[in-house]
Amino acid sequence: MATRATRAGPVAIGSTRFERGLFSLGMTIIRIGFGLVFLTNGYSKIGDQPNTIAPFKGFLITRDGARSILQSDTEGHPVGVYKDFVDNVILDNWGLWGGLITVTEIFIGVCLILGVITPIAALMAAGFQLNINFANIHRGDKWLWEYAVEWMPL
Repeated sequence: MATRATRAGPVAIGSTRFERGLFSLGMTIIRIGFGLVFLTNGYSKIGDQPNTIAPFKGFLITRDGARSILQSDTEGHPVGVYKDFVDNVILDNWGLWGGLITVTEIFIGVCLILGVITPIAALMAAGFQLNINFANIHRGDKWLWEYAVEWMPL
């Protein structure tokens, strides 16, 4: 009779069905949470409505707010190509780019909440967050990795 040898030593993390289930549950909660953030921020950019989605009053970024943040973050930016692109392409054509940002945030939010094409939506969301990080690279009042809590899980 043949017997199967087992390896001695500690059991690897995530090797039990229970642990894999907990990991999946945690990732689902994170995915849906980030999806809600993107969906509500995208929704707040539709039209000229104030950012009054309860219970997030005052915390959402409207389309005009996004433009102001982008202008502020790129003032004196040391990477000339980036600053020129933001100033001369994005901000000069804000009607188009603001709408594109709105649609993209809503798309990311819906995909993350529903779990549809999650890897693509997560990469797009991480790109949004890394852009914020890059835009603030030159500021003395911001730490370079201040937003890591947002882009690392994505």
